[in-house]
Amino acid sequence: MEADPACVYWFNLGETHQLLGSSALNLGNPRQALKHFRNASTAHHSEGEAYDGDAFPRGHAIYLARLAEAHLALGDIDAAVDTAHTAVARMGGVTSARGTSTLNDLRQKLGRRRGVPVVADFLNYTADTA
Repeated sequence: MEADPACVYWFNLGETHQLLGSSALNLGNPRQALKHFRNASTAHHSEGEAYDGDAFPRGHAIYLARLAEAHLALGDIDAAVDTAHTAVARMGGVTSARGTSTLNDLRQKLGRRRGVPVVADFLNYTADTA
């Protein structure tokens, strides 16, 4: 059996679940997205197949923002805002146009719920990042 090329060191089953979750969300299936996002961090953890957010803080923040979108789409505002806060914390110090864009998209979607106090607090907290 041939070894994987060095350029795919980051791709594992957990990353696959993250991509599947993001795709499911894009296709309008937030429940399936949640399933994949959750499976990403538990996939064969002992075999190194789980998604390693610590190794990829920008990617992890992006996937967390997408997870927050899935919670929001399912009407779980508290989980969406809690996850969004975690995504912002993960982005701390990482400059990324893609990460910033993803968080801005999330802020826009949350903006439709500005009347909910936890949402308003989050939007105020992240106003400088927009």
